Parts: sequence; structure tokens; C-alpha cells
Amino acid sequence: MIVRGYKSGTVIDYETTYNTLPEKKNGYRMPIVSNELKKDQTLIESDVISGTRNALQPALGRVAVSGDIVIPADYEAIGYWLKGQFGAPQTTTGEGIYTHKFAVPEYQPSMVIQKGFPDASKYMIYTGCKINTAEWKFGDDAEMQVTLSVLGADRTVADAEYNSAAVTAKYLPISQNHAYVKLGGTESKIVKSVTFKLDGSLDDSQYVVGGGGVRGDIPEGLMQATGTITAMFTDTSLMSLADAGTKTSLEIGFKMDDKHSLAFNFPEIQIEPHDASISGPSGVEVEIPFRAFWGSDSGKSLVQVTLVNDVEAY
Repeated sequence: MIVRGYKSGTVIDYETTYNTLPEKKNGYRMPIVSNELKKDQTLIESDVISGTRNALQPALGRVAVSGDIVIPADYEAIGYWLKGQFGAPQTTTGEGIYTHKFAVPEYQPSMVIQKGFPDASKYMIYTGCKINTAEWKFGDDAEMQVTLSVLGADRTVADAEYNSAAVTAKYLPISQNHAYVKLGGTESKIVKSVTFKLDGSLDDSQYVVGGGGVRGDIPEGLMQATGTITAMFTDTSLMSLADAGTKTSLEIGFKMDDKHSLAFNFPEIQIEPHDASISGPSGVEVEIPFRAFWGSDSGKSLVQVTLVNDVEAY
């Protein structure tokens, strides 16, 4: 019988030591759209001359675990993925409402990610995983989704789950009409869509001798945050700001009610110089690329993420 995708699932956990299963297994069953994480290992062809035209058996090369995991944007389960990219948040409590604040960490946690196929009783367990990039897109008339690009160390195949007692993460979807954008502290009413990417600049080249062909570590690089705002063209104020190289601030947020919200605050951004194009007789729009940075903001984090919900801890 062919394996059914709808019966599959993804479980994640956090490692204490890189590429090592935790002694105490927790685990969270996550809502996903797709999970393309996979192990690749090259076959190195042999150049040995054997007296015939037949090639000899190849050797196994380095292991590379990588792939995209697409998740639904939401107010609850997203905290576990944010923890994977930013580390544990600072959490404050207020009458059953919890505010979780994430900032750029010095070190990024590594994770265990299980891709399970219960109707075949097979479970692919990936270790040493880190979220390299998270790409957000909104403004279309479609389900809001986030694409996570993941790097890892190794993969094993098991007949049993990583943790059969894993907790199912709460899930509360973000709708397109929950979104807002603030430029320079003022909410904009001309934005049509936004794409932004948080990039950890992880180094995937750290292979070591005696490591079994897997990455000995996946060290962090400089955190980057870039994006593009597509807006109706109404005036040249943002063009002037960009041409002058003047910094401003940007907040991209989603709010369902006072108990459920998610905000990405970029205290310091610079807008790339841009122009409006005449593409036809109807309304003119403009694409506004931006890049976040840290220069003087007291938070010392080029992106500050605030998640408000009813989840006690991540």
C-alpha cells in the first residue's frame, strides 16, 4: 500500500548538544504544509584503472541534510519555530496572557526534526538541524504560509517514533486581514503586499575528519533581514528617504485581538533607492526594497519579535 501524505507528520525537539539526541525527550507535533527535509550523500566515482573499461565501485561522500519546511502562519505553534531560530524567549505573564519576546541570539539552538510515516511504521529522524532562513509573504488572497530553510547534520531511519508522547502544538491561523505595516511609527494604508526574510547566514561547510562525513557544526554568521514592500504609488516621500540614505523604522505585525498578536519590529532600516514604473493605464505601484541593521537602537537586535498568546512557555 502506498504511503499517504495526509497521515504523515512532523515532530520537533531541541538538542542540548549539537547532533545528539536529548537525554530527556520532549517533542512537539507541528502543523505543516510540507516537509522537504532530506539527506543527500554523494557517490564519488573511482578513477582506479583495473584493466577493463568497467568503472569500479564508487565511495560514499559527505552527508548533507537540508530542505524547506513550509508551515502555516499562526499565533500559537509559530513560537516553537521562533525558538528554533532565536532561542528561548523572555516571557512575561498577565492574567492568562503571555508575552514572548525574541531577539537575535549569540548562538542558535540545534534541533531534532522527525518526519513520520505511521502507515509504513517508518520515521526519519534528522539531528543537528538549524533554521537558516525564514521567509514570510502576505498580501495575497491566500492562506498565509512561511517557508523555513533548514540545514542539518545527519539522518537515521527508525521503526518507532522519536517520542510517542510528543505534545500536539496549539494552532490558531493568522488571516491576511490581520496584517498591518508601520513605517516610521505610522501605520501605512497604501501597502499591497510584503515579503521579508530573516537569514541566519549559517555556515554549512564545517565538515571534520572522523565525523562520519557529517557536518561537525553549523556555526552562525551575521543575522540579515531584508524584504520588499509593494505599495500604491501616491507620492515620492519614500523615494526621497531612500535617495538620502536616511534610516527609518519598520513594524510588520498581525493582530487578531488583544490576546493574540505577532509583531516583527525592525528599529533601524534603510530603504533601497527605487523608482515607479508605468506599466499600463491603471493604478501605478512601486516596489520598495529594504534592509534592516543595528546601529544605535537600545535593543541591540536588528529584529525584535513579540508574540502574544495563551501558551505559557516555549
